[in-house]
Amino acid sequence: MQQKEREQQMSPAERRRRMEARRRRQKAQEQRRRKKLMLLIGGGAAALGIVIFAVKHFISGGPAAIASKNGSYVIVIDPGHGGEDMGMSNGEAKEKQVTLDICSKLKVMLESQGCQVVMLREDDTRISKEERVQKANEAQADLLVSVHCGYSDNSSISGAVSHYKKGSKESRYLAEMIESALVKESGALDGGSGEGSYSILSDTEMPAVLVEVGYISNMEEAGSLTDDSYQNDAAKGIAKGIIMSLEKNE
Repeated sequence: MQQKEREQQMSPAERRRRMEARRRRQKAQEQRRRKKLMLLIGGGAAALGIVIFAVKHFISGGPAAIASKNGSYVIVIDPGHGGEDMGMSNGEAKEKQVTLDICSKLKVMLESQGCQVVMLREDDTRISKEERVQKANEAQADLLVSVHCGYSDNSSISGAVSHYKKGSKESRYLAEMIESALVKESGALDGGSGEGSYSILSDTEMPAVLVEVGYISNMEEAGSLTDDSYQNDAAKGIAKGIIMSLEKNE
């Protein structure tokens, strides 16, 4: 209980420094584990793994970059929740506000790269799942990114996770690019990417990804999610991932 009270009294900057220190320790531990594993499997097995990876990429057709339908990219951004639908919360961190703050920053970043952005909500308004899907499809967008916060009954779990539309190579590639850039820019733990069974993914007509930018159930991460600097880093990571996933027209 005393530990939890101390965490609640920390400033966002203190929480972030603590998270970064913990991530550095975990990264160092992971690197040591990988070195031990490489020594065990030997160079020949490692080379075989590389060959298998290359063959799988060849069979699957390689990275599936997203092509523009009309010459310029139209991107739908979906800030999760809104209005009386608050999403999850932890202290001062409210999911509906965190998602709107990050998406507002993301919109500006994408527009600076020449993309046309359609925000499914720009204020504290509740929009149903059906309305979100309808507005996204009517926009005839090239891709969609929905932003949420993760939640777990285990308050020690943290990190960013990206979910993609089932059966869509473009969506999977988009999720992988976003996850990689988001982790790099924000310093969040890498929760990986996987198929998601959300209506905003399954019922929309374009490549689509739902990104959980951090676990609001984790006290340290909840503090970071309300921090303007962290939100900016998260938006920057998502924007970079999107841009990397787009088909380059030379």
